[in-house]
Amino acid sequence: MRFIRTFVFALLGVTLLSGCNLIQPLEVIRVEGLENIAIGRGGLDGEFTVVFENPNMFPIQAKEAEVDVFINAKKVGRVFLPEVQTIARGSGGNLRLEFETERGALLQIIEANLMNFLLGEEVKLSVKGDVKGSAFGFSLSVPVEAEQNLKIQL
Repeated sequence: MRFIRTFVFALLGVTLLSGCNLIQPLEVIRVEGLENIAIGRGGLDGEFTVVFENPNMFPIQAKEAEVDVFINAKKVGRVFLPEVQTIARGSGGNLRLEFETERGALLQIIEANLMNFLLGEEVKLSVKGDVKGSAFGFSLSVPVEAEQNLKIQL
């Protein structure tokens, strides 16, 4: 009887350990443009949508974002999830993210890119990091990376 109980616990342990492999990683299909970009005294803010391929047979709950915002490769802010969102199974699961620059970052951006702004040249706005989520109690991390050139004139 003790052997059967030990065997059942060992089988349960192996099943739980292999459970991490049951969740397939998500793939970013595309990033739909950075939208609603606004410039104000507090800095830049806006939003964008990431479209995923979710190969799992179940949806994934996205709970937080650890994504940075860069202008011409200089970190100026963070991306955040406005609320917990579900990434649907299959192709075309969307995740809406918002970003904002840190206070005072707009002044640094203008100082570093003044000539670009005055001449009407483009600056590169990019985001890079991970979105944290879960499914059935298992945590996972999805890399997000996007880049877009902006033309900002003063």
